[in-house]
Amino acid sequence: MNRNQLRALAADAFHQVLDNGVFRILAVLCALPILLTFLVGMREEGVVLLFGLKTWSYADLLGVFGQRVLPADPRGLVIEGVLQIVVEFLAGSLGMLVALSATSFFVPRLLEKGAAELYFHKPVSRAVLFLSRYFAGLLFVALVSIILMGGMALGLFLVSGHGDPGILVAALTLTYAFAPIYAFTQLAAVVTRSTVAALLLSSFFFLFNGCIQQGWIAWQQNAHGPALVRERAGESEDEPAEEARPEEDSGPSSTQEFLLDTLDLVHLVLPKTTDADYLGKKLRRALARPLYRDEDSLVTIARLPEGLTQLAPDEPARSLETESGLRARLGQPVFGARGDVTHYSLWRRDAERSESRIGERVRERVETESQAAKTLEQELERSTDAREVERKSEHFGSGMHGGEIGAGLVSWREGVGAEARTRSALVFEGLRERTIFTLLCDSSGELAPEAAAAERQTLATHVDLDEIAAEAWYPSQLALDAPLRFNILFSIGSTLAFAAAMLLLGIWRLGRIAF
Repeated sequence: MNRNQLRALAADAFHQVLDNGVFRILAVLCALPILLTFLVGMREEGVVLLFGLKTWSYADLLGVFGQRVLPADPRGLVIEGVLQIVVEFLAGSLGMLVALSATSFFVPRLLEKGAAELYFHKPVSRAVLFLSRYFAGLLFVALVSIILMGGMALGLFLVSGHGDPGILVAALTLTYAFAPIYAFTQLAAVVTRSTVAALLLSSFFFLFNGCIQQGWIAWQQNAHGPALVRERAGESEDEPAEEARPEEDSGPSSTQEFLLDTLDLVHLVLPKTTDADYLGKKLRRALARPLYRDEDSLVTIARLPEGLTQLAPDEPARSLETESGLRARLGQPVFGARGDVTHYSLWRRDAERSESRIGERVRERVETESQAAKTLEQELERSTDAREVERKSEHFGSGMHGGEIGAGLVSWREGVGAEARTRSALVFEGLRERTIFTLLCDSSGELAPEAAAAERQTLATHVDLDEIAAEAWYPSQLALDAPLRFNILFSIGSTLAFAAAMLLLGIWRLGRIAF
């Protein structure tokens, strides 16, 4: 086969798509979200319609959806919500079905009487004709995905000022998820030689495969995924939290074991299309990392507010070299920032553990944020420099769901005159792992309580606990060095192997048809 024959095959498939009414519907569906990003701007002050015609604050907008507490980064939350609707629903579910409708006729039309004799009497093998239709369908979906995600990324950058090249990763994941489904469509088209039958079978397979993958993930997460180790509804200051104790379980019945083994086997064989979204988010997160993120405890600072400058992580430690007692209670510095009046530093340490024995029962006690704040208060009261030491409960920032973070607040003053300083420490827990974090705010001068609180909230409102990632245990298990069932290479390899098997079966079936 020469270059001219390949070009002719590609042009033929391309014109078949352009002449199809479903393609026009898909083009309109893609234009709508792109147009949305150009007409509606998600800016710092709120959501702006038509370049200032009308503005809604994020508090009012999120309040419509029942979110009463404004999250740390409302603009980022709204943008992520829009992208999730477009990528996972419009493009990932509805768009996949529309794309199948736009490409499922490629092979049946090739096998129509008159067309088959014309194509198969040319010096082109049946396998090449079959594969040319498959790759034409992939190219069609890839181009549409690039236009959709590229247009949205451009609109968000020009109108909303949100520059995130990682949005284009969705075009790759959408094409990857479409590849095995479309390979099944090609096989169904050869076997049935009907566009309607191929479309119905591939749509059913797409939905069935998604249910199998989601069911298997839910089973794995329920069986192996840990619950959140941290509860927001505050614990008593003096009563430590107990480690959760699993309830006794008699185990699954023989019928349940059979069903679970069958689900496991079917999952291994079918393409892992659901993983495409998780892998895309991992890749996007790697391209656009937050300023700080603790992967074990999921404490995140996405960006700094205006007026703050990031410091090297070890710089805050140098200012506490002479305060060994305070330094020991804080742990290790992991993040620092500087404003006009206040220096901020985030510290991390493992929660202290102890055991108490009641008869034969051993009870493990894990330090809570209220206990850590109380210990810090006691350490400061022993210091000769600290005065007006106070401790109370406080809520600050917000998690990804909009819930505030419970903490123990310890505030005190040091020095007099020109050397006076106002200090405060927000002590809180991370997620998943038992860790204690302390956000230390060091302000020059003797600030009034209201002014000190305002300075503290400047950075505190940008601290997140990523509860979504904590609850989504399965995505965190996907890794290159993970066991087979969670291994990224196996997920991708088995998906591509399924697509290759479908194509080989389609080529074999096509070779047995007599024209």
